[in-house]
Amino acid sequence: MPLTSSHWGTYNAVVKQGRLVDMAPFAEDADPSAIGRGLVGAVDGPTRITAPMVRKGWLEGQGGQRGRRGSDSFVEVSWAVAEQLVADELARVKAEQGNQGIFAGC
Repeated sequence: MPLTSSHWGTYNAVVKQGRLVDMAPFAEDADPSAIGRGLVGAVDGPTRITAPMVRKGWLEGQGGQRGRRGSDSFVEVSWAVAEQLVADELARVKAEQGNQGIFAGC
């Protein structure tokens, strides 16, 4: 069984016929959360996003306008485009605010 970790714990991924069917707690994890087992339904669930998506208004050059957040539609982009958009935004924030402007936590 493949071993995998998340911030909820470490699990053995139980795969049958190419599909994830369980996230069995790893025996050496002292306190794995039951939340990790929820990954089973999320992997192939109907709400799974399978490609990078970007807010339409942001792509149209209105990224700084927050008024459309929550009501704007999303459009699919390629991984190459998504990676470039993230790299460009990180460079912009770093140039304007320095490294302290980049929050990389949870």
